[in-house]
Amino acid sequence: MTIQSASKSILILLTAGAGLSAQATHAIYGASGDNAAAIQGAVNSFRASLGALNPPGQGGDVNGRREINWDAVPAGFSAPNNLPPDFFNRNSVRGAVFVNDNPAWSGFQVSANAADGPVRFDSILNGYSAIFKVFSEQKLFTSIGTSDYNVDFFVPGTPTKGKVKGFGAVFANVALPFTTALEFYNGDGLLLGRYYAPVAARGLSFIGVTFPSKMVARVRVVPGNAVAGTPDNPAGNVNVVFADDFIYGEPSNDCVVN
Repeated sequence: MTIQSASKSILILLTAGAGLSAQATHAIYGASGDNAAAIQGAVNSFRASLGALNPPGQGGDVNGRREINWDAVPAGFSAPNNLPPDFFNRNSVRGAVFVNDNPAWSGFQVSANAADGPVRFDSILNGYSAIFKVFSEQKLFTSIGTSDYNVDFFVPGTPTKGKVKGFGAVFANVALPFTTALEFYNGDGLLLGRYYAPVAARGLSFIGVTFPSKMVARVRVVPGNAVAGTPDNPAGNVNVVFADDFIYGEPSNDCVVN
């Protein structure tokens, strides 16, 4: 297991499932800090580990990667409007579908651009824009009604389930340790590991993990411990966290490709 870091502050904990053999080595990339520059090195290293960027659309290089930075999501699909869960497999094809089976869930939202409305989810709670920074201008992502959600992978632009070699995410305002995490699951639903993002209150944090082959069918994203709309209060053990960039390997249904 290798840990790559480009930050003075890094806090990572791994819980490995029984399905991850001792031979299945994996690499963890993590960083945190006050701004985008503080995590850029770790993000770039993670990108390089996954291969060249595939643009939106079908037929990407199976040895490449996909990225979602939310910024091209049009106003009609941005706050206060909900984002369709399959937007990134239907409208802007990148092989990712967001899923939430919690009855409290009421949708996914991408924050608005300054030209369209309140930025950084001031539309949900006035004052959020003073707390949350962005890695890539200007938008952030959240679930509404619950804080956690799943990312399922598909061969881009198709209904065929896919798997990826790795996944990473940038988070804004990780103020409490061991609250913001990524959980990786294989095609049988077996937990491969849980990885925590390092702390950077009112800053940015990155956590990404790569595996030796395409074995990840689903990632559960756990941002903070409070739902959007809650006042952020780390001193009271209440931490609201939003997501920025998602970076992941090209989804494929061929488990042999590395």
